[in-house]
Amino acid sequence: MPRTLTALGVGAAILIIWWTGVPVIRLFLAVVAGGCCWEIYLRLQPGSPTHPQRAALAAALLGLSVVGLWPVGNILPGIPANGPVTLGLALAFVPGWWLLKSDYLHNRRHAFVQTLLRLASTLAYVVAPLLMFRNICMDSQIVMGGLSGPNTFLATFGLLWILDSGALLVGKRWGRHPLHRRISPSKTLEGSLAGWLFCALAGWFLYPLLGGIRASDGWGWLALAAGPAGIAGDLMESALKRKAGVKDSGHWLPGHGGWLDRFDSLLALAVLVSLWKWALT
Repeated sequence: MPRTLTALGVGAAILIIWWTGVPVIRLFLAVVAGGCCWEIYLRLQPGSPTHPQRAALAAALLGLSVVGLWPVGNILPGIPANGPVTLGLALAFVPGWWLLKSDYLHNRRHAFVQTLLRLASTLAYVVAPLLMFRNICMDSQIVMGGLSGPNTFLATFGLLWILDSGALLVGKRWGRHPLHRRISPSKTLEGSLAGWLFCALAGWFLYPLLGGIRASDGWGWLALAAGPAGIAGDLMESALKRKAGVKDSGHWLPGHGGWLDRFDSLLALAVLVSLWKWALT
């Protein structure tokens, strides 16, 4: 029940944020970035031996500031968001995650080098995807079959909701085989495949029916790829928790855990949407 109520509350909040418009979308994504950075430093990574909360607070403020205040339309000053730098930052998502779960960042040697690498990997894994996604959500250019700006924000979260709901409902009822026994034994292969199927069907049929989106112009294909991307994002965060020896990244959201537990799939899907738009433009 707590998980269901929280999911409904998050869904209602997303609708309100979308309806309110671009400034609130920007603020919301900045808060998500700050919350995820906080949890990485405080729960999923060994912080400063004496002041872990200070390191977590600094990381949270950095994520919040970059996504909230960085100039719209640029990844770096003078470098447009749809340029080759976008490709490099998007592809850095996986190495950033891999470094966060590496043994090197979980020991107590080479503190200064570890600090720099932990910062770089957190930026690549959390901040860069949300910054690129923020730019897309604030762009009036129509891409991917008729979507632009806040509508891309809502459509992306809609896919995530369909993926998670389908996987949970089918997995609870018919799930028999663990998706990954060591990393996430509670998730089932049957549930994940069902969530992927529902996500693809929504992209090709439900979205065009309700929103007039032209699926064959890009959004349908993106919805087909969103299933594996979202599932991978979930497993990647589960691997970080396994490495750190914690069940949840935080306790902000009853039934779900922390910010990173709720928005782990969004990070992967933000990379996918950024790559898709980069390829189209």
